[in-house]
Amino acid sequence: MMNFLDYSFMVRALLAGTLLGLVAPALGTLVVARRSSLIADTLAHAALAGVGIGVILGISPTWGAVVVAIIAAVGIELLMSQNRFNTDAIMALFLSGGLALAVALISLQGTPINFENYLFGSLITVTNEEIGVLMASGSVVLVFIAIYWWPLVSLAFSEDLTATRGFKIRFLKWTLAILTGLMVSQSLKIVGGLLIGALMVIPVLTAIPLCRSFRSTLRVAILFALIAIWSGLLISYFYSIPSGSAIVLSSVVVFIFVYLVSRLSNQ
Repeated sequence: MMNFLDYSFMVRALLAGTLLGLVAPALGTLVVARRSSLIADTLAHAALAGVGIGVILGISPTWGAVVVAIIAAVGIELLMSQNRFNTDAIMALFLSGGLALAVALISLQGTPINFENYLFGSLITVTNEEIGVLMASGSVVLVFIAIYWWPLVSLAFSEDLTATRGFKIRFLKWTLAILTGLMVSQSLKIVGGLLIGALMVIPVLTAIPLCRSFRSTLRVAILFALIAIWSGLLISYFYSIPSGSAIVLSSVVVFIFVYLVSRLSNQ
């Protein structure tokens, strides 16, 4: 059996996956606590539309995804701040609209990229430049979370309490939404737009029954995300299936195992 580390694309995929495994659960812990788990899927569908727009405009598909995902994040927060629409309805609006636009762009004749790579993830298409951008984006996200950790935790549970403590709610909410859009769009090549939301949410759900504090949930969720990513990438390599589906299925298996063990231990 050949050593998979002999292939540069596999090394790049493992590096990018590790970076994603550190950042995605950090954001996922916050969005799950805010009951906004669908925001990752919503922004991912918008990012898919951005890929097509980038191709049509003759710019990098990845940067097109970044711009559109950030615009969608701002739009979602803007509508939510008006308190005129239900959060789920706003998410559905952007999710369905983004997917519809992405499908329309995919159907155009002569599209010079393989949209399947962005839908389900692809190992061999991750470039050194994209890893560099992912590293820079992930560093910004982790620094932001580290600096504003307690305000973000407070915001996740009560906006009123956060306001009484003197924290700037609008700044925290908008920045968190924009950074989530940034990371989601940067993750398309590894996990795929249809599956990135699961990577942000499932490791957090797996960690919750095992932890008693917000910080410990974050740490354990990162561990489970890394396990799912590493095992999923190896499964993808050896069995030639899309990396995104392999990663998410690995995450689901870990969740089922931890859930069953925790239930049995509590009996």
